[in-house]
Amino acid sequence: MITRTLLLTTVLVFFIRGAIFSQDKKELIGDFDVYRSILEKVHAGLYKYHSKAQVDSVFTVHRRNINEKTTLVDFYKQVSAVLVYIGSLHDEISLPEAEKKKLAMEAAFFPYPVRLVDGKLLINASEGSIPAGAELLSINGKKVTHMLPDLYKYYTTDGFNITGKAEGFKTRFPWYYRLEYGPAASFKIDYQVYNDKQVRQAVLKPVTWNEYAAAYQRRHSLVLDTATGDNYSFQLIDSLNAGILTVPSFSLGNGSSKKHAAYKKFLQESFTVLKEKNIRHLIVDIRENGGGSDPNDLLTFSYLARKPFKENAKAFTLFQELPYKEYSEEDTADIRDLEENFHDEHDQFSNGRYYQNPSYNPYWQPDSLAFKGKIYLLISPAVASAASLFASLVKSEGYAVVIGEESMGGYYGHTGHNPVAYRLPHSGFSFTVSTVDLVQFVIPKNDIPFGRGIIPDIEVHQSQADFISNRDAVMERTVQLIHK
Repeated sequence: MITRTLLLTTVLVFFIRGAIFSQDKKELIGDFDVYRSILEKVHAGLYKYHSKAQVDSVFTVHRRNINEKTTLVDFYKQVSAVLVYIGSLHDEISLPEAEKKKLAMEAAFFPYPVRLVDGKLLINASEGSIPAGAELLSINGKKVTHMLPDLYKYYTTDGFNITGKAEGFKTRFPWYYRLEYGPAASFKIDYQVYNDKQVRQAVLKPVTWNEYAAAYQRRHSLVLDTATGDNYSFQLIDSLNAGILTVPSFSLGNGSSKKHAAYKKFLQESFTVLKEKNIRHLIVDIRENGGGSDPNDLLTFSYLARKPFKENAKAFTLFQELPYKEYSEEDTADIRDLEENFHDEHDQFSNGRYYQNPSYNPYWQPDSLAFKGKIYLLISPAVASAASLFASLVKSEGYAVVIGEESMGGYYGHTGHNPVAYRLPHSGFSFTVSTVDLVQFVIPKNDIPFGRGIIPDIEVHQSQADFISNRDAVMERTVQLIHK
């Protein structure tokens, strides 16, 4: 399951000053070395997308960037750059809570929510002097096209995926800007209103993070962002002879939970209706699905599958006994449970890796109610973790038309499951890594290079005009396909 700390809840604001935030070079170098050592012993996907020599070089470069003037934010830039290079969307590192609170109270943040739409950074607010959908061209003299790559390091995605970075910009662009370029006394922007070639200028007053968070809750795109709701749903569209199955999350409990049982009943009832009414088309919308827990992804796919399948082709971890317990933030009981699980489930040792026992990765059979009509899978950059695994199975079988934008979650595999949290001793940084690397049970596709997400068969981007009018371009295109 992917967990993202959005920092959009109310923040208790106060100043904390003192030596705790004044780290010397020796301490930061020491933390960096601990960070590297933990990743090398714990992170099963450390060399998934890059060779050991390449990863070692990245460690060396960012270690050298630490000097006597390095602040906690500067140090955060270095460790974040390493983590994003590794390429696992489940990995996360954060500043100490006190430092985040201190930064959040500064009136130093860009005041508007933004949205990256079809390569353009658009104002996502219906209030204020800049109209919704206006394109930002530059901020304080730096072109947006040059700025965005500088901010990629603050949001992890699988492999070489870039589309998923837009998910981070949706909510945290002002935070990333503040980290990268420091506090701003004002924001001088160049922008263009939609359908107007004139480049306009404005000077915007910075705000605190709480003020920005309040503006985000009133964002222009809120209506479309929340249109599908937070819960799974099913509906019939009689005029299309079609059903729409919407699953915004697979966080529906494990196999023995009441939530999972309720979801299982929901799927059985929905697919019974599809079969009894002889529905020809099924739209499966997972565009807001960032993952969840097993076996909800596999259970859902069993209602679409036409041949046996399983979660992965192989899976491994690097350890059975957790390394560097002295830096772990997990409690003793959780560590014991993890180690017992790994001794039991990952007991096939080969070439320094503990592979999963096949008994934990059984084949699933297509459900007796599995849909046999035309399937349309709607995806977006937000699709990750268990949702991207589900989407990869759908794409691999080849019976569905996949529509939308490339997912941030990988097609061929990912590093997930059993996350472990650590804390660096001097800086106080907390970071989390998932410990099991999976090669997904998919057929190689010529149109999907290794390290990329699920690439749709029909790519549909929301346009600037779509954004302004809150039009669902992906659903509209899908309905057009059904009408043909």
